[in-house]
Amino acid sequence: MLTSRRMLSLLLAASAVIAILSGCYAAPVSETTEQGGETSGAIVTDSKIPVTTYPVPEENIRTFGNMAASASTGGFWQWDTFFRPYIQAYDPVTRTTYVPCYQSGCRHNDPTCNACFGDLQSLVEYRENYYAMVYTDDETASALVTRPLTGGPLQILANWEPEKENETCRCVLCYVSEGKAYVSVNREPNMLTEAGQQSTAAQKSSLVSVDLQTGAVSTILENYDGYDLYGVWGDIAAFRVLEMAEDAPEFEDWLAQQPEGTAWNEYDRQFVRYRFLTRNLQTGEENVLVDASGNFVRTVDPHRSWGQYVVYQVDRSLYVYDLEKQETKRLFTYDQDWNDYNYMILDGHVIAVCGTGDVCRVWAISIEDGAVTEQDVLGRDRMVYTIEYECNKYFVGLLIDSSGNAEEYYISKKDYYRSNYDGAFR
Repeated sequence: MLTSRRMLSLLLAASAVIAILSGCYAAPVSETTEQGGETSGAIVTDSKIPVTTYPVPEENIRTFGNMAASASTGGFWQWDTFFRPYIQAYDPVTRTTYVPCYQSGCRHNDPTCNACFGDLQSLVEYRENYYAMVYTDDETASALVTRPLTGGPLQILANWEPEKENETCRCVLCYVSEGKAYVSVNREPNMLTEAGQQSTAAQKSSLVSVDLQTGAVSTILENYDGYDLYGVWGDIAAFRVLEMAEDAPEFEDWLAQQPEGTAWNEYDRQFVRYRFLTRNLQTGEENVLVDASGNFVRTVDPHRSWGQYVVYQVDRSLYVYDLEKQETKRLFTYDQDWNDYNYMILDGHVIAVCGTGDVCRVWAISIEDGAVTEQDVLGRDRMVYTIEYECNKYFVGLLIDSSGNAEEYYISKKDYYRSNYDGAFR
């Protein structure tokens, strides 16, 4: 039987996919909400209105999915190792793709090629080098590898192997910041029960940092279960911490007692609590920004920090925390209570999303000056364009047509803020 926390993790992961596609996320809202500071925004489509965009930050870089921003080219790195063993560079200005390998006659099919890293799980460009997490030994072990952008042998900075028989060790490269990589080390038994089913034994996770110069590994959290790293700036890291209520039943027991049609997130609402805090990674000192009694509204979007800023929501208000200055600023308050919320932070803006099931509203709020631009959703019940990745001047994301079909398109940041979806291209 799955534990309530393990089942909840699976359900939250599934909800993330649904929420990103729909643009909204159902979350509990308390009856008590902040007053004042409410903003409705305005839809901006006039091409003459100036729009401020920003280059991708050079620190606190998150790895996610199968694309990464390229500071050296201004475009993207992209990969799909199921179809090809190498990465590609994509230039959204010229709309061209090429393989970043300069060896004559290279077939791009093994790690001697500058564009090949092995069983690639994630990659980031940082300080004129590639850093990548790869799986090894039939996906039972993991390694953090690197090579210069200009080419050269693939170097292993750190590797993690199973500590016992029938165990897999699959690691996640979370962030790269201030000369360190932050890695979630996940160990899970790989066994079958007597009935031939996959074992549900608990996974053991820890959070470590890897010095990108020396490869030295330091443990940050021995037990990473329930923690979610939002970003790191200098010695300050931000975490969301999940806590189960003391009287929380096992999810299966609770579900068996509910009437047919009960939503899974009702369990979340009743028994799951969140804290949001920062931690000094040198001293261990913590600063709790939202305690478990607060109405913390989580986002399922992966873009929760941008440079030195992290975003979070309490009740109807969105806040940004400056990890460098260690200061909080309330950036935006929704103009009424909504059934669904989601939010993200990209390009120096917080994208705020809310809805009721048949209505969706979307705003882009500048971190710098608080300016609010409402996105045009063309009268639909969901976002028209959901951002997945950004480079200096472009986004790539899902463009959703009137029938609800989603396909990946590029769009300039200026066209996005002006809701000029006709400017999107493939």
